[in-house]
Amino acid sequence: MKPVLVPTTDVNSETGIVVEWHVAEGASVDHGQVIAEVETSKALLDIVATDGGIIHQAIASRTVFELTKPIAYLFDGVPELEAFVRQQRLTEEKHGPTRSDATASEPARQRAAGLGIDLETIHVSGLITVAHVEAAARAAEIPTGALPEPLEAQPGTQRIAIVGAGLGATQVLDILAAREDRIAVAIVDDDIGLWARDVMGVPVVGGRDRLLDLFERGAFDSVVVSISTSVPARTQLRELCEKNDIPLENAIDPTARIAANVQIGTGNVICAFCHFGVGVRVGDNNFISAYNSFDHHSVLGSDISTGPGCLTSGLVAIGDRVRLGTGIFVEPHVEIGDDAQVASGSILVGSVPAGHAVKRRVVTTTVVPIRRSMSPLED
Repeated sequence: MKPVLVPTTDVNSETGIVVEWHVAEGASVDHGQVIAEVETSKALLDIVATDGGIIHQAIASRTVFELTKPIAYLFDGVPELEAFVRQQRLTEEKHGPTRSDATASEPARQRAAGLGIDLETIHVSGLITVAHVEAAARAAEIPTGALPEPLEAQPGTQRIAIVGAGLGATQVLDILAAREDRIAVAIVDDDIGLWARDVMGVPVVGGRDRLLDLFERGAFDSVVVSISTSVPARTQLRELCEKNDIPLENAIDPTARIAANVQIGTGNVICAFCHFGVGVRVGDNNFISAYNSFDHHSVLGSDISTGPGCLTSGLVAIGDRVRLGTGIFVEPHVEIGDDAQVASGSILVGSVPAGHAVKRRVVTTTVVPIRRSMSPLED
């Protein structure tokens, strides 16, 4: 039995959906044959058989699945496939069927039941796994009142709470390290498995409830949302801060080039070597990754998230809650509507309507060792 995995083209996509199977269950397939079409947040992928054999579809069509899970299995013959299917049925009769649309994997559900963890208390992006459950169990052992307090700061220094303890937090902390007038004093994250830890010396003090409590106590002055991979999460957290009158703060890398007459709102994270041309207008709560360039008189909305290397010509308009991948080129006068998504590597010569996605079709390839031939000069 050989599993067939989806070769991911980016590190930000955690799930995919099977758009269509090109071969039937139990069919004989050849090595390199296209067997299915899978859609991620960045691209449409043609999945090829990594070997020849009899195929078993592990994921049903139009079903969302974790990209770490096999999409199919290849068997040497029909008897081996039939034996595998029989064993699956016996497992389901004993433990019950797994739910492909569940928020937690079946092993995670079983582990949560064994540890007495309520899955509703675990807030993660994507599917809840066993690792999330075990992290929640460790966090549950933290005594009440034992969570760390925010760091102290010198008088007159802007004290910032970072929302999100993932890799985005390290980027924000690196940007803030170049400033003497502001300092990150605390990090909050709804993943309770991260509580009481620290990121680059800044303590993770709890979840969003603690954020509200600390602000009421005057423990910090403003917030930077460091989450870059989820536009809905950025939007929700901005709205939470606005509802509770918590100011948002910009985190702008000192290498960014900001030209004349540029207007930038609040709560923006602008990473290294970004360029904003003359007259560019930027909204609120955007995460702009490194090496982005928005040429003259372009307009960016709010709650946008981009990958590195997005380049626009002048007079481009980007709406609210837009998700841009990596390495995107946009021609002049193009408009990208609200809630649009643009896949990595796209070249936009025309406008994108609101709520639409630009997808790239990627035919997967196989990575093999290089066979070196001995030249007459080698011994």
